[in-house]
Amino acid sequence: MTVLITGVGAVAEEPRTDAGGAPWFDPAAHLGRRGWKYLTPATRYLLAAGNQALGRRHDDPPLTGAAAERFGVVTGTQYAIDRVHRRMDATLTGEGVRGISPAEVPGFSMNTPGSQLAISTGARAFSVTLTDPVTAGLGAVLFAVTALRTGRADTVVAAAADQAPEDHGGSGEYDAAAAVVLSARGRAPGSAGPGRPLAAVTGALSRFLAPDPDGEPAPAALGASAARIAALPGAAGAVRLVIDAPPAATRLAVAVRDAVTKALADAGSTVPDADAAVRPGRHCAVSGLLELTALTARPDGGGPAVLISVSESGHLTAIRIDNAVRPEFI
Repeated sequence: MTVLITGVGAVAEEPRTDAGGAPWFDPAAHLGRRGWKYLTPATRYLLAAGNQALGRRHDDPPLTGAAAERFGVVTGTQYAIDRVHRRMDATLTGEGVRGISPAEVPGFSMNTPGSQLAISTGARAFSVTLTDPVTAGLGAVLFAVTALRTGRADTVVAAAADQAPEDHGGSGEYDAAAAVVLSARGRAPGSAGPGRPLAAVTGALSRFLAPDPDGEPAPAALGASAARIAALPGAAGAVRLVIDAPPAATRLAVAVRDAVTKALADAGSTVPDADAAVRPGRHCAVSGLLELTALTARPDGGGPAVLISVSESGHLTAIRIDNAVRPEFI
């Protein structure tokens, strides 16, 4: 079964020099004037990205009937409700439970951002939240592809949202959300979806490379994982290889890049831009999906690509993206 990307959406804060300037995200511009007041910022970002990917307005009616029953949402995140937890913890230890507003209590759950997206769009096949650090965004794509291939849904929004904690805001991590619409039939739900597929996801896998005390993965484990990743495109000629990782995982990401490049060469493929492949994952779990939306948006298609997210703990998730159809999934 071919899994097609039929829509993409993203909102992201980029580094700015004008500290104290206007807020980067205007909820009213993305969500209208009503219905978002008591939602956390990460939930608002997610709704904006999801609506953009689906080509809908926030006040459009949710799906109903058979279309809703076959439509799912999976959301990856790392820090989406971190600020809510910290504020509640400080309030409970300082003022007690009377200091917590009933209006913000629903935001306490890690499932809240994804559940709000599922409620607003009418998704009834499933609503799942993944909380892996860094790799949860591409992990959502992996989950969605598996669900589509096993018949649990016809269309899935794979999304990610994060809001960096206050003590991380100045160290390279910024707020963002991104979403891709994946369809087993090449059509987005509703009447406002894109008219044609943008790309295809033809393979995906997840592995864990436990680093040693020096931060290096075991050579045998690294080689085995690299060989499995290189099998995603096979002998595809030139392959774009993009690896995103937070600064703390750069050393591991470089080792993964070099091992995958060698494994691709052994399989008969080349990586023309290997020297520029490791990119800084500034947006936590959203970084991988932002790279995916950028690869999908290339007007020339660009040929096959392998996108990998690497976390500091050694978790990696790899996705193969094609502008041509190649039905294979590992």
